[in-house]
Amino acid sequence: MTRWDDLACPRCGAPFSRASSRERDEFVCEPCARQHALVDGVADLGGELDASPAASEPLQRALERLRAGTPFKAALEGLLLELDEPSAERAMLLLREGRGAWHPELRASGGKLLLLANAFSGAAVPLAAAGFAVTVLDVSLARAAFGEHRNRALASGTRSIACAGAPRLPFRDRSFEVVVQEGGLPGEANAFAHDLAECRRVAKDELVLIADNRLGYKRSAGRRGVFHVPSPAVWLRDALAPRHGERTLAGYRALLARDGFARPRAFALYPHSREFAHVVALDEPWPKLSIGPKERRNRVKIVADRAGLFPLFTPSYALFAARATSERPRVERLLDALAERVPEHRGAPPPRVEQWVATRGNTIVWLCAANADQREGDDRRGHWCVHVPLSPQQREQIERHHATIAAFARRFPTLPVPEPLFQGELDGVFLACERRLPGLTAPQLTGDHRAAARLFSETAEYLARLVVAPAAPLDRAGFDALIGAKCELVARFAAVDSTRRVIADLARELERELLGVRMPRVYYHADLRSKHIQVDATGRVLGFLDWGSSEPEGLPYFDLLHLIAHERKQEAGLGAAEAWRLVSKPETLRPHERAALELYAERLSLEPEVPRAIARLYPVLVGAMAETNWDYSRPRWVHRQFGL
Repeated sequence: MTRWDDLACPRCGAPFSRASSRERDEFVCEPCARQHALVDGVADLGGELDASPAASEPLQRALERLRAGTPFKAALEGLLLELDEPSAERAMLLLREGRGAWHPELRASGGKLLLLANAFSGAAVPLAAAGFAVTVLDVSLARAAFGEHRNRALASGTRSIACAGAPRLPFRDRSFEVVVQEGGLPGEANAFAHDLAECRRVAKDELVLIADNRLGYKRSAGRRGVFHVPSPAVWLRDALAPRHGERTLAGYRALLARDGFARPRAFALYPHSREFAHVVALDEPWPKLSIGPKERRNRVKIVADRAGLFPLFTPSYALFAARATSERPRVERLLDALAERVPEHRGAPPPRVEQWVATRGNTIVWLCAANADQREGDDRRGHWCVHVPLSPQQREQIERHHATIAAFARRFPTLPVPEPLFQGELDGVFLACERRLPGLTAPQLTGDHRAAARLFSETAEYLARLVVAPAAPLDRAGFDALIGAKCELVARFAAVDSTRRVIADLARELERELLGVRMPRVYYHADLRSKHIQVDATGRVLGFLDWGSSEPEGLPYFDLLHLIAHERKQEAGLGAAEAWRLVSKPETLRPHERAALELYAERLSLEPEVPRAIARLYPVLVGAMAETNWDYSRPRWVHRQFGL
């Protein structure tokens, strides 16, 4: 079968015949006497012109740049700069590959998969990487064309189709091993004209529905990290008369369990399907919702969870319906295979996934624990942290993290980091596994200044050990590598003239101040925030996590300053600019913050010019880490974050 042989007319269901000429490829339905063309690599079976969340003219200009040979990353960055901020925020939520963080719950390890979604959806990328031949169907030709260019760059083998207003899906019966309907029920929550019976018709084995709960207590505001709880009156109105045909969990299950499909397995995508951080099982005890010390202060949440109300009121669901099959979910097969690759675990039952995290950085993190019949206590066998990247960029970072913690055992043996256990491909999925550290992540103690004092002072001691080159006068080559190149990188993507001028002036001033000043060079984490530190209940450091953005040689002082600034930001809900200004001046530092920074400077014998310069350079160093590791530049990010 060729690339398009499974297509059928969306009006009458007859198979298409192909007509090709030098000018165009066509799909011809002889009973309907209709022709459809291949446009920008997209099978246009009657797509409409809707461009949302983008505006039509900016999207058309982006497509023109792509046709002219502009790389996808640059074309996307140009599009986002043209959009107003709310539209750009909605587009970036759609583009997140983390939308596909549920995919290891599929039973299939490959085959043909139909994704019914806005073609901007980042879910196509991890699905293709996991071995599926993905077809993306959208109602919009412009979005499908843009998605086709994205998929050529990031999701090889994916094809795109645009089809609007048709009651039939344009495929023959049982054309796909898996069908995924994203964004709610077709014809109600989105612009598709078919109904769920059509999804069942073209699905051979599995059907997945990503949908919101009519009783959900929380909603996404369409901006990253912004959610709201509706008033009781609004919640009741939407529960009684849902605007987009939302159902309850029982309602969705009844719709899916038909035509040979069994009762679907249900998971919560929490806090919301647009931007979820947790995949939580609703039929089994694991994976469960993480409830740490901070969440335990919310008595309503705790009581509701203990009363079993979470499945009823959680905002969004992922439901997996399957025809009769002997295959278990892929995640279980992956853990089986991984247990055989970790020498200490061979012969023991595979561990369970306690928590399934979908990170903002587009990675699945499985926090695993030993099964009940294994020894607990101090035995850490089976206590794993498994990373599954959802984008090519994240695979690079996971590989860097794994190599770094492996090297630290030799270079910095007293630095507490996770023990690497395995990295490679299993059942068609690349993953990395390390030993899970005990304790809790430091944000659970945010606001406890006694714990923060211990966290900061111990971190200062540990970071002071990461010297890779002793103190020496900073020469021109060193300045260009450690400071000049980062200023140039951030200025290149700043997109605001005033920001570029501030960075250029800062670079010239620091050049005059720092050339000839003695300073050591250190192994540079580059993104050390409290969520990357594991602690006990008193703030004692148990380990440093996530070295995927690290650099083998960098400036001293920044990592500790960044940790302190981010804790200030988290504790008081501050913006990045305000937190930076508070920690960059001695008079606005808290005593325990100042003590940790002074301890670090003393351990490394830093000249007084160095901490002052790093504090001034802080926005540039944060921006340089981001621009180095992001898959695309966020519009005017440094200006919006720091007001430069």
